[in-house]
Amino acid sequence: MILRLIGGTPMRGQRDPSWRGALEDIDAYDLDDDAARARILSADGLIIGGGVDHLLLSRHREALTGFVRSGGRVLVNAQVVTPFIDGLAGWRKLEFRGARDVQPHAVTAHPVWEGVDYRDLHYRTGVPGTHSYEKLKEIGVAGFYGRGYHLDLPEGATVVTGIGQYRLPLDYSYRLGEGEVLVHGGNDLESFSDNRYSIGKIGPNLVAWLEGGIRAGRSRASESGTAPSSSVTTGPPANPAAAGSAAVRPSVVGRRAPAAGAAPRIGLLHCGTFPPLRTLADPALHPYRLESVYLPDADPSVLAGLDAIIVGDRLHHGQLARFAPAVRAALQDPGKTVIVLGENTVEQWLPGVGYSFRPTVFWTWRTGEDNGTRLRLPEDPMWEYFTPRAVAWHHHGLLHPPAGARSLVVMEEDGAESGALLYVDEVNQPARLLVTTMDPVYHHGSGFMPGASQLLYSLLRWVTAIHGPGRTAHAARVSGQVDD
Repeated sequence: MILRLIGGTPMRGQRDPSWRGALEDIDAYDLDDDAARARILSADGLIIGGGVDHLLLSRHREALTGFVRSGGRVLVNAQVVTPFIDGLAGWRKLEFRGARDVQPHAVTAHPVWEGVDYRDLHYRTGVPGTHSYEKLKEIGVAGFYGRGYHLDLPEGATVVTGIGQYRLPLDYSYRLGEGEVLVHGGNDLESFSDNRYSIGKIGPNLVAWLEGGIRAGRSRASESGTAPSSSVTTGPPANPAAAGSAAVRPSVVGRRAPAAGAAPRIGLLHCGTFPPLRTLADPALHPYRLESVYLPDADPSVLAGLDAIIVGDRLHHGQLARFAPAVRAALQDPGKTVIVLGENTVEQWLPGVGYSFRPTVFWTWRTGEDNGTRLRLPEDPMWEYFTPRAVAWHHHGLLHPPAGARSLVVMEEDGAESGALLYVDEVNQPARLLVTTMDPVYHHGSGFMPGASQLLYSLLRWVTAIHGPGRTAHAARVSGQVDD
């Protein structure tokens, strides 16, 4: 049995290839339930998805370490912020300037990559068809497979894949007790299994590797009536210092409100995944004094003390549902600003807004293809904060806002507007509301897509101008409180 821990519902429109029938997706928050955790730890192999709460995982470090020590195999995806299995190394962003800097290279053979041509991992594109490597150089986007590396690898670790001309450690593996940990420091490894190319072998290879551990052998022996060769050995206690080494603590809300004239209180709602943790720890954002609202631990009442609420993108739906009533209550406060970012099923909990799915188009800046994005209301004062590059990188579907809302970025299809990608609503509720299907926290925290970082900076500048002590007449006009 192979279980894949995920952070919630997969991205809309995502489909699983046939080999995924060997995997069972499990909500990572099930680790907090004793019975569910016991089932998870009885698996033969585990995959930890890139959208899982790292703070949650660190609380279960001892159990996850014990799973490996007893013979289990684990694939860890994405960028490790705080170690949740003994030996995990920290991820570092690579300062890349071009496709060559993020090119993956084979370093040491590993069964998961058997038969894989590493050139097929270099670029991704949504342009239909099967393309040669030379064509992908023209139309593909590099960096999806990895855009960082690992430092301080555990003793005895083997580098599987190197990134860039210096072959810095991107993928690595290490033994722990009787088991093995395989780490991929990029988008989920299994998502790269594409049968049009040699990388189609990654999926079945991964399943075979996860099923080939000692625990799986014991399970088969047990089923045949043979007793296991040894008992489970639990790992050492989790290291509190290491688990707390992340620059962001689980929740810092609930502090006293700042004195009059101080900077506004801006809270970022998140679920402990690596992108918001890295965003909150980014020194470039420290002047905005972003406050961490870690949904699993926070009380929804903390939103009442914030001036601005940012509903971070790609939140766990169950955790968001617990906070949705408090967000709606905040919309009734004329002194607040609420920003809702992409991939949050807003049509299910935000009043008056509809949604239509569209596939994500991320390659048009390489092909010159018109993706239909259009900027509207050029005289709107909001455009003093946003640039075209900040709002035209990609999106995750179309919004249908209520009457009176100002759609600043829209999608045009067949010569007609089909929906909004970003809108501002200052008439349908007392609070200011901005909603977009773009996901800037994810991309900024991932170190990928500069336009996304520009949007995040723009949003923070806007909020600070509206609520800050040095508020200008322009900011008042943006907030709709004075006439021109």
